[in-house]
Amino acid sequence: MNTTSTTAPAPGFADPTRGAQRVFRAILDALAHPGRSYRIAVPTQAPEALGPGLTAVALTLLDEDVSVWLHRTPAENSDVTSYLAFHTGARMANEHGPANFVLATPDTLPALDALALGTDDAPHQSATVVLDARTPGTGARFTATGPGIDGRVEIEAPWAPEGFLAAWTRNGALFPRGVDLLVVSDDSIVALPRTTRLRAVSDQGQEA
Repeated sequence: MNTTSTTAPAPGFADPTRGAQRVFRAILDALAHPGRSYRIAVPTQAPEALGPGLTAVALTLLDEDVSVWLHRTPAENSDVTSYLAFHTGARMANEHGPANFVLATPDTLPALDALALGTDDAPHQSATVVLDARTPGTGARFTATGPGIDGRVEIEAPWAPEGFLAAWTRNGALFPRGVDLLVVSDDSIVALPRTTRLRAVSDQGQEA
């Protein structure tokens, strides 16, 4: 149950404009170079249920014009909801389907095709998934190809949930519709835009 917080929200970036600009640049770089990890600037204080990396991304991408769906742990934490309301003004979505941003862990990630996928005329109206990489998934490895990748790149994906590869393949087939993925740790970000194609890598280093 979400209890009422009696304390003031923790501060955001020490320099809100510069901090958000640095994180936004890292996000753009990550989207331009899928699979490559980029360090992000983080606030000195952050709600524990979010951690510094997710908090930095939320402070950068969320505002009063968007809605965000949170998985249960942060959604039921009043420190998180009051922090996001105070610093971003974003609307908390009760359902993941219409949300502009979906914040999940590997074990709470909704089916990608159940999220906002945009339309052929307005693909930008799709959801962006922000995945908490602090929680492990299956420990998969992929090779990635597509725009922004020179040939192919191998991605260590300890965050990948069960069935992720099949779901991501279906997501890519919807292009220009489909969701984009930001994988966030405590101080870094990796992006997989919908144009990125993945193949599994076996324990012997061979593509499956």
